[in-house]
Amino acid sequence: MHKDPDLPAITGLLRSVIAGAYEPLVVEDASPRYREFVETLNTLADQREDLIRNYNEDLRQGEARLRQIIESTPVGICITNEEGFFEYVNPTYCRLYGYDPVELIGNHFTIVVPEENRERLGHLHAEFMGRRYELRGEWSVVRKDGTPMAIIADAAYIIDVDGRPKKVTFVLDISDRKRAEKALEATVERLNYEIAQREELEKVKAQVERMIRHDLRNPLNGIIAAAEIMMVDELRDEHRELCMVIRESGRKLDSMLSSSMDLIRMEEGSYVLKVQPVNLVTVLQEVRREIEPLAGSMGVDVVFETDARPISWTAHLPLEGERLYLSQAFANLIRNAVEASSEGDEVTVRVTTGENYRVAIHNRSAVPAEMRAVFFDRYTTSGKKNGTGLGTYVAALIAKVHSGTIDYTTSEEAGTTVTVLLPGKQPRG
Repeated sequence: MHKDPDLPAITGLLRSVIAGAYEPLVVEDASPRYREFVETLNTLADQREDLIRNYNEDLRQGEARLRQIIESTPVGICITNEEGFFEYVNPTYCRLYGYDPVELIGNHFTIVVPEENRERLGHLHAEFMGRRYELRGEWSVVRKDGTPMAIIADAAYIIDVDGRPKKVTFVLDISDRKRAEKALEATVERLNYEIAQREELEKVKAQVERMIRHDLRNPLNGIIAAAEIMMVDELRDEHRELCMVIRESGRKLDSMLSSSMDLIRMEEGSYVLKVQPVNLVTVLQEVRREIEPLAGSMGVDVVFETDARPISWTAHLPLEGERLYLSQAFANLIRNAVEASSEGDEVTVRVTTGENYRVAIHNRSAVPAEMRAVFFDRYTTSGKKNGTGLGTYVAALIAKVHSGTIDYTTSEEAGTTVTVLLPGKQPRG
């Protein structure tokens, strides 16, 4: 068999290229084929170095823009480690609380928490890091000078560049909004809804809404847009994930601000549904993603079916309504079913199609006897350490404004099934 004299040398060069250790060569006394091969490798090596330099420069510029946006955003941002100690605070966060960065970095986040709530929020932080779920809501905190401040916060779980789990929290000061709400409550107490003074109440409500739109929405819209711009740049995976967290948290905070006033209108019966085409499968898929971390941490399996078959996540089940509120309603109900379950249990979400959609959510536990008569009432909860008692109440409001109904059955033998009926098309006129 003929042995190629150039083969060992060519093989050695290829191995050095693969190992990233190739240095351009100058060859004179060699075969034409070997010289041609070396010249080709030299050209590729030059191009590789140019590509690496350009990529690193793009990466550096992208990361610099990300930091600039985070440093200048009007939303407070902090990063805490597994134990709850500050690792990063942006200027807005420091301005809100009245601290310098060096006074916060390395200290526990409960430094900004009222003393009576520190133990509870410490437990919530540990639970958050263990379950890796999203945590959002309104909280009472305290500034450095001791003055109280009301905030709306959204926290997300990430894996940082050091490979460790962290909590990223986004904070908005809503002290003015809370004061306006208290003024509204005082006005409600004074006014009789049956007389002409109703106009005064509506005026106060309008003032609250204008304040929310102007003082809180504008900075939120700015950070959402900035995050979307940043995601176009070349970023490391962990920085791209942070951009997505910023964008989604901004959207959630914005929706929370909107829903607080909308739910008041739903209670009054004055809310006008913004009818849009919605895919019920997409709604349930969003809810599944939100519930999965909680269900997984509790060892509960959530199963979705359509007409007695496993659901197809590419299917289209059209109905009319508002996707945000339908997602909120089903998330409340499915989360309740998961939280009422034990490790190893299964929660089933069964969709039956037809002129109306029937969504039945079943878990194996029975509703406590004292809860059964007030199951859909406001502020009724049982056995939940941090329950608000609003989950089923809000779900019932949302079903009603969508021209639907909600009911439940429960027994020790059969467990609990909450059933929501929704029309495929909203009534006209």
